[in-house]
Amino acid sequence: MKLPEMRDFIGRAVMTLYFTVCATMMAWTIIMALRDPEWTGGRIVEVLADFAALGFLVLIVATTVTRLPPKRTAQGIEPRVAALIGCFATVTLIAVPRVEILPQLQLAADLVTIIGFLLCTWCLWWLGRSFSITAQARRLVTAGPYQIVRHPLYACEAIVLLGIILRNPTWMTVAIGTIALAFQYRRIVNEERVLRAAFPEYHEYAQRVPMLLPRFSGVALPASGPR
Repeated sequence: MKLPEMRDFIGRAVMTLYFTVCATMMAWTIIMALRDPEWTGGRIVEVLADFAALGFLVLIVATTVTRLPPKRTAQGIEPRVAALIGCFATVTLIAVPRVEILPQLQLAADLVTIIGFLLCTWCLWWLGRSFSITAQARRLVTAGPYQIVRHPLYACEAIVLLGIILRNPTWMTVAIGTIALAFQYRRIVNEERVLRAAFPEYHEYAQRVPMLLPRFSGVALPASGPR
C-alpha cells in the first residue's frame, strides 16, 4: 500500500471509530430519554433534535467507510490543523457549564438544531462518497444543495452551531463558536484551492454558484454535475 493510500486508510479508520462512538453515545442518550415517563412538548422536541443528530452521525460513518480515494489533497500542516479545529472545536462545548434559560428559548434552540441537522443530512446525502474532514478533492458535486451554494454543508453546520449556542448562551460558547466558524472558513478556502486544482470545470461552477449565501433571484440554477 502506497503512503497516500495508507494515510487515507488511517484517516478513514480514525474518523469511523470516532463518529461511531459519537453515534453510540447519542443512541444511548435517546434510549435513556425514551424511558422517561414524563413527556412535555419541549421534551419531545429535544428528543427529536437528538434523533436528527443521530441520523447525521450515522450518515457520516456510512459516507466515511465508502468514500472515494482522493484525487488531490491540500499540502502542508495548516489545512490539516484548520480542518481538525474547525470540525472538532464544537465538541468542547460539552464541557461548558450549562446556564438556566427560558423554556421558550430552549424550544427555539431545539427547533433550530433540528432544522440544522436535517439540512446537514440532506447535504451529506448528496455529497456522499466525496465527504472528508481534510481538504481533499474526490468528485465534483454540483447537484442538489450544491447547485444553490458551493459549500452548503458548512452553512448548515453553522445553523446547528447557532442552536447549540442558543441552548447555552454564555460568553464561552460564543467564543468557541466564533473560533469554530473562523477555522471552518479556512477549511472552505483550502477546499476551494484543492477543487480548483483538481477540476478545471470548478472555475465555471464558482462563477455561477455563490460560496455560502444563496442568491434569491427567482432563477433556478441547473444541476450540471453528478452526485
